[in-house]
Amino acid sequence: MKKLIAIAIATLPAAAMADVVLYGKLAAEVGYNKTLGDSFVNAPNGDLKGGMTVNMVDTSRIGFKGSEDLGNGLKAIWQVEQGLSFDDNSTGNRFATRDSFIGVEGGFGKVRVGRLSTYQNSDMEQVDPWMYGSAKGSVNGLGIFTRTDGRVNNAIRYDSPNFGGFTVSALYGADEVRAYNAGERTDKNTANLAVAYSNNGVFAAYSYLRYGDAIKNNEAGHGHRVEAGYDANNLYVALGYQQVKSGSDASYGAYTGALNGEVKTREMALTASYTIGAITPRVSFAKGWDMKLDGKELNDSGYNQFVIGADYALSKRTAAYVSYGQVNWDSNIAKDTDKEQSFGVGVRHNF
Repeated sequence: MKKLIAIAIATLPAAAMADVVLYGKLAAEVGYNKTLGDSFVNAPNGDLKGGMTVNMVDTSRIGFKGSEDLGNGLKAIWQVEQGLSFDDNSTGNRFATRDSFIGVEGGFGKVRVGRLSTYQNSDMEQVDPWMYGSAKGSVNGLGIFTRTDGRVNNAIRYDSPNFGGFTVSALYGADEVRAYNAGERTDKNTANLAVAYSNNGVFAAYSYLRYGDAIKNNEAGHGHRVEAGYDANNLYVALGYQQVKSGSDASYGAYTGALNGEVKTREMALTASYTIGAITPRVSFAKGWDMKLDGKELNDSGYNQFVIGADYALSKRTAAYVSYGQVNWDSNIAKDTDKEQSFGVGVRHNF
């Protein structure tokens, strides 16, 4: 990675280097997981097997960004961002795994082309401010509720300027493979539309996400999410609700990859915190109602989750944190087991 960074910087002209910004986040956690999504193998009797983890938090990153004034209120913008995992080299020699793009910005707003986040991934997730070791393996954060958030390759995204607190966003990701499935041309494109409002501590946002060919017979999947809350005077409250129609992978809990058909889910999440000096205690609650498979309700397929913890600010850029999360499933997820648990203690630093 050091060689790639050195080469990238060396190829920049001197005038451009003056506008290059190096930024990032480093976060590591020591924790304990007893969850379905973790790497631990189930015990022979079918019970979940828990154990200690020491790892980098998924949001650790390093990035480079910059801009050039083109005149008349217009500027070119660019960014290259890479996720970091000091203790896991599974990404190999890949670079720019996170949001990386080139684009233009002006009075009309901002247009970017590249690997880009959906609006839910970049501007929502207000109900999930937690730091945790793995979005799939740990439950001391609301990774189940935010499971549909991610980045899109081959994408173009537009973000509007602020109109009295209101903004809009639109993204389209093309399916450049266009393979054939059962004799029909696939079209696995992604579309995302969002509108948001923020003013005087009050915020609200709605996002619609469409997944091409996400369901059998090349039917598209859909996701709707609404989030709203208040962030001022040391008080933070966020409420979210979402409905998702997906395919054979329900993408959460015991049902991940286990269903085949049209799967519909409904969930809500609530998070509240209050800052007292350097300490910010926080609590979250999430609920998933029974799912539907091809229009029929699956009894005891829902869940309830809670997370409690606190942050301690060591400086403006560095903080320590502790958190515990538990998911209670309506039915057993393994032999005589109807809950998942995670605990974590960590530190994060922004630069």
